[in-house]
Parts: sequence; C-alpha cells; structure tokens
Amino acid sequence: MSAVMARTRPTSTDRLRRALCAALAATLLSFPGIGPAAAGAGELDARYRVSVAGIPIAELGFAFREAEGALESRLLVRAVGLAAAWNGARSELATVGRLDGAGRPLPARFTSRVEKRDRDRAVEIRYDPAGAVAAVEITSRGRKKASEVPPELRVGTVDPLTAFARLRVWLEQAVAGRAGPAVTVPVFDGRKRLDLEARYVGRAPAPDGENGEVLELAVRLVGIFGFDEDDELIHLPDGDEPAPLRVLVRADGSFLPLRLDVPDRRAGPVIELVRDCQRVRCPAQGG
Repeated sequence: MSAVMARTRPTSTDRLRRALCAALAATLLSFPGIGPAAAGAGELDARYRVSVAGIPIAELGFAFREAEGALESRLLVRAVGLAAAWNGARSELATVGRLDGAGRPLPARFTSRVEKRDRDRAVEIRYDPAGAVAAVEITSRGRKKASEVPPELRVGTVDPLTAFARLRVWLEQAVAGRAGPAVTVPVFDGRKRLDLEARYVGRAPAPDGENGEVLELAVRLVGIFGFDEDDELIHLPDGDEPAPLRVLVRADGSFLPLRLDVPDRRAGPVIELVRDCQRVRCPAQGG
C-alpha cells in the first residue's frame, strides 16, 4: 500500500489553506520545547503570528509546564483575516506526559480538536507506560473513524507536542557538543505520519526586536503517510524537495522559538514571536 495517499488536485484556495496548515505543522514540529536543562524555569508561554506575503493569517498560543517530572503542553491556533473569513478554523492540541529516569520525554495522552464552520474533528492518542501508542480514536462530524496510518508506521513515534521536548533534549546536547549535529524524530498525530529532520546550523543574527544570542536550525518535514505533492513544505520521497525551514531560537537555555521561515521564499509563510508571556502580560489562551 502506498504511503502517499492520492487525492484530487486542490483549488487555489485549497493550496493556500494547505500552505497555512503546513506552516502550522512546521511550527508544531520544529519549535523546540523544554527539556531537563531548562526545566528549572518550569514554564514557557508565548504568542506567535503567521503571515503570508506580509498578511497575517493565523495566531498561535503555546504553553508548557513542567513540575516534578510531569509535562503538560498546549497549542492553540486561530485563523485571522481572510483565512478566518474562509473557514473560521480553530485548532487546539494538548499533551500530558512525563520524563523517564533518563530525562527523556514520554507521552501519556495526546488530544487535538479542529473546528471549522462546516465540520469538526477530534483525535485522541493514548500511550502505554513506556510511551508506545496504545490506542487511537478519531471522531469526525460526530462519527468514529479508524486511523488510516498502518500500525507498523506508528511504532516508535511521538505526538507533535512531545516532539517539542524530544527536540529540545537533542538541541541542548548538540550545542554542548555531546550529540551529533542532526536528529530525526518520528511523529504521528493520529491521521498523518512524518519524520522531523533537524540540523543544528550554529549561531545566527538576532531578528528585529530581539537581544542576545540566537541559534539557527534547519528543519525538513518528510511525509511518510497521508501527504501528496500538493502539500506545501512537505518533502515526499518521490517528489520535489522543498528548501529546508529556518528556525531561530533563543540561546539562553529556554530555546524559546523566535522565528520560522523559508529563506528562498520571500512571500513566506513566516511565523514569528509576538509576545513572550514570561516577560510581558498576555491574555489567557483562547481569550
């Protein structure tokens, strides 16, 4: 069975929507979370803006908390402007998990919900004590659906938010020279399967409005199941290879994401930090 699912060719509106979805997926999968080195802070809370050709199309809110080895992450995505006029999309992802004895993040439960004017979808993944996928439930328009991702492709995967913490652990070690300069994280969200490939590039100039040292990552999203050639920013084994995503993060141990873009695409998409809620007051997520 082919790992790439064939679909009808999308309209121009669909292509823009897919570009937005891919940009959001890139945010989820390439923005490092928090790991043992920064666990003393215990919390991240930030707001982001997604824009295409300088036009805002979505707002994101990310929050992370760690306490006594327990992990909790939440990501809210809300379409704005023309994107909101098209479908009014709103998404929420949440994960609870823990650090194992070696400090490795393990998921316990992942949920996601996507709401649009004409439909909604919910996904829940439960994991066993070792962090392996134990059960997947998908509900679309009130009806239960089975995941189309083959069970063998789910082995060894984590959800998108746990990928934050996995990537963070590697980055802390790579910067210190205790790990190689590249890593691959297998990701499964209940409906799609991809590999996140990240490479540590080095120090980089800080974006506008940011002081202090910045680290640069080059990130590639490799579609394993559930993607086709019209999915923007996704590399397919038998298709064209998109340019890597550039991700800038703080070098202060928090590794807070600052900016994501594609250097050779002037129109974007671009995802950039708007507020670090550890430094300035932010409204509650969803508010």
